Amino acid sequence: MLGQEKSARAPCPTRFVSMSIVVVAVAWHVCMLPALALGQPAKDEGGGATPPGAPDGPTDWKFESLRLKDATVYHGLILAEGETEIEFAEIFRPPGKPMFAVVRPVLPESVEEITRLEGDERDDLVARFQQLRNRVRIEAGRMQDVSLREDLRDGVQHWVAAREWFRLDSTADANMTRRCVVRVEQVFRAYRQLLPARNDQTINLRLLLFGSLDEYRRFMHESGFRIANPAFYSPSQNMIVAGSDLNGYARRLAQVRTHNEQARRQYKMLDSSFTDRLAGVLDEMRKRGYDDAEIEQEAKLRKAVWQRQYEAAVQEIDLAERQNEAKFAEVTEQMFARLYHEAFHAYVENYVYPHRDGPMPRWLNEGLAQIFESGQLDGDTLRVDAPDRDRLRRLQVDLAGGDPLSVADVLTAEENEFLANHEGDSAERHYLYCWGFAYYLGYENNLLTRDALDQYVGNERNFGPRARFIRMINMPLEKFDRLWRTAMLQLRPT
Repeated sequence: MLGQEKSARAPCPTRFVSMSIVVVAVAWHVCMLPALALGQPAKDEGGGATPPGAPDGPTDWKFESLRLKDATVYHGLILAEGETEIEFAEIFRPPGKPMFAVVRPVLPESVEEITRLEGDERDDLVARFQQLRNRVRIEAGRMQDVSLREDLRDGVQHWVAAREWFRLDSTADANMTRRCVVRVEQVFRAYRQLLPARNDQTINLRLLLFGSLDEYRRFMHESGFRIANPAFYSPSQNMIVAGSDLNGYARRLAQVRTHNEQARRQYKMLDSSFTDRLAGVLDEMRKRGYDDAEIEQEAKLRKAVWQRQYEAAVQEIDLAERQNEAKFAEVTEQMFARLYHEAFHAYVENYVYPHRDGPMPRWLNEGLAQIFESGQLDGDTLRVDAPDRDRLRRLQVDLAGGDPLSVADVLTAEENEFLANHEGDSAERHYLYCWGFAYYLGYENNLLTRDALDQYVGNERNFGPRARFIRMINMPLEKFDRLWRTAMLQLRPT
């Protein structure tokens, strides 16, 4: 039997990491990876079926639904409708697991038909959904739906996005700017599930995004801010400012994308020419006197080997591209974590409890901000219901120690207790306990309802911190202290 075809073989594709970007080296064979359809919604086959995992039987729950023009059907609850977006909560109940909902933005022009509930049926669905709101997952919007306007200032390119909840001004490139818009809008949807907006008027909330840390630091210095965090909120200017090395990452990503696309094209050319190369080898075998059975066996072997090589190499390219996309989250992780925290303060001030009407207590504002700061991305879906592992571990260590803070200690803490330069580790401990209180109230017990919070925040002039809190939880403070400590000590990360 003839040896392997020299001209069609080369070492397997390799990867190297350059500037934190994965690159596939050009090689001479490749493979085909079937397209993956992850997280695709169910298609309606015409029978109005409920979504996978939905409650069984039409008498259990009644849903609203959206039928899209591509035949996709979502079953759940319409949360909000606007000219540019329908916010829809798709409801699931996986077998043996708690029911949950996925909140997703839907373009109105993509909808073929809307099925609505009215009167008591809708009120019942809304009430039931409120019991799910602490297990809601938030799906990201689509980058291609984000419109940008280019603006050149002092020789610097800016991209401007006027959105429903904020106006973003960015020095990052257009693609990175769209990514950031989608991520920020995603977390704003998460805010609204826990704390629905009380003010739906258009607010002049600005988000200033710098594509490099040098630009961010220069702005901070020129503005007189002495803040080391990669994002902050200025209430006086009603502006969120954030910065990361987005532009440098974008340049490196473009370079390796070009390199990998060249490799992909070469592999496809080799695959398209394989039949001709194989025919040449088989003709040579006939000239050398091989019989038909040997030639057929050689053809089958070469086809199988080539297919494996081709699939392995293309899969390597596909994997590299996915890893490069995942690098975006790594590059921006610290910035987005802090941005989620600071943007929550901005959301509360602008849309829920502005200072002029009575501010949200510091412990609750900081506690909830930390919950959103530690939100977990699973693909394009954001989860904020899972407890942060590091905070939970540190809180459990402190609670099990000899001198934990009491609920009253945190409720009555002065502003300086939250300052980083305060004596000892007081600020860190207070932030940690604020997170624990907020998580227990909002996600373990679902006690942070709109009515309860409105009464709690609105009674600042009539009751002290302890009395207001007791009215909200409807139990003695000592009992709550025991219950929350026990629950947090027993809580395990998911």
